[in-house]
Amino acid sequence: MDKLLEFRELAFGSRMKRLSETLMRDVKQVYKSLYLDFDPTLFPVFKTISDEKSISTGEISEYLQITQPAVTQFINSLMKRELVIITPDINDKRKKNISLSEKGSALVLKLDPIWKIMEEELTAFIKRPDTSLMNHIRLTEQNQRDKPLYQRIMQRIRNSIEIIDYDSEYAKDFLELNLEWLETYFYVEPHDTEVLENPQSYILDNKGYIFFARFNNEIVGTVALINEDECYELSKMAVSPKYRGMKIGQQLMDKCIEFSKQQGWEKIMLYSNRSLTPAINLYRKVGFYEVPVENEALYERADIKMILEL
Repeated sequence: MDKLLEFRELAFGSRMKRLSETLMRDVKQVYKSLYLDFDPTLFPVFKTISDEKSISTGEISEYLQITQPAVTQFINSLMKRELVIITPDINDKRKKNISLSEKGSALVLKLDPIWKIMEEELTAFIKRPDTSLMNHIRLTEQNQRDKPLYQRIMQRIRNSIEIIDYDSEYAKDFLELNLEWLETYFYVEPHDTEVLENPQSYILDNKGYIFFARFNNEIVGTVALINEDECYELSKMAVSPKYRGMKIGQQLMDKCIEFSKQQGWEKIMLYSNRSLTPAINLYRKVGFYEVPVENEALYERADIKMILEL
């Protein structure tokens, strides 16, 4: 039961406030999931500064039709986050101009593609045939209940992740992503260093393959298919901590399975550690099953071996 619906037009303001709060909450969750330290309430002022390059408090107030004290509060919040800088106007010493800091400019580059997705999803989310404003609100509320804006945006973001083939320009990413993963969960063994620092000779020249996940022109994950005597080994999967939760590992896994089937291989294998419960569950979910581990496995951390028949 939704009591506000019964109140009809009398609850107009309350329903607008409730809808605004739920949408704002979802946008905050998107930023949090992407490890972007940004408060969506700062968006109007921050985006205006970004667009205008250099602008005064009074001009922001005029452009956004909000009071100067409110603008000052937003500017102070942006200053605390080191996203903007304030400089005296060359022609009028009484006037101060606000512009993005180096940190703010770098953040805009990351936020721009996210904002584009948000804009497209919000446009589709609220688009309705001609109807009364109250009915429009009702339909938008229903949309939010059926599939929250957060889910819609994150699905679009996941769909925008590219899985690409190896290129030598990404060799450093292959090394750093894997070292970061190893240092987080285990430790770097000698054979790790040999392989990660020489992917061309250890993997590619031995008829192996390496794939990368790319998002917003940044390499955010990687995985390899290494040619072993028994069969190809799925190995060296690592995802940047900044982008975990976006199911990048699942996409890399799906790519390896699809690619292996295209090659006509009968099976692929992997080694892992039982402490990595989410990863083990993912492997089982796609069809991997456990087999005995050899006495002389390449890595000390390997205490489980799994096979996927294709």
